[in-house]
Amino acid sequence: MSAQAGFTVLPNYSFAERPHMDAFLIPGGFGTRVEINNARLHAFIRELPEKTLLVSVCTGSWIYGKMGLLDGLAATNRKEPDRLEQSAMGKVPIDRLAEIAPKCRISRARVVDAGRVVTGGGITSGMEVGFHLLRRAGYDEGFISEVARVMEYSKAYDLYKGDLEYAGGG
Repeated sequence: MSAQAGFTVLPNYSFAERPHMDAFLIPGGFGTRVEINNARLHAFIRELPEKTLLVSVCTGSWIYGKMGLLDGLAATNRKEPDRLEQSAMGKVPIDRLAEIAPKCRISRARVVDAGRVVTGGGITSGMEVGFHLLRRAGYDEGFISEVARVMEYSKAYDLYKGDLEYAGGG
């Protein structure tokens, strides 16, 4: 499969193989607009064990929202519009999430941890989502700061690490 920018993804498993996963991540991007109504994807997600974290970055949360999985929970999405979204024809993704999931409490935090569901705002918030998942896995701030340093991400990490909402939920 090729992503929008030509990046090729070669999966190790198919939906049919039902591999064990600690977390299932839906990235954002243009493909989300197609996958939002993918009944096969929705069925796969619904069949995941309750202990599997449901994670999204950017517009990936639209899929969880469309499925009703964000009902009663807080979630976030990208807050800055692209060129089309700035036009009269468009809508900022966080506002679109509010439309797709009207029973969701929309948060403007960069990362929202609502228990089983963890959502990240814009595209680069995937970095903060990753750092947060390390935190949830029990790694301490010293380790996570070192990972950020090695990735040459220290300044951004220091800026964004507090832009996190713990929203409880299931």
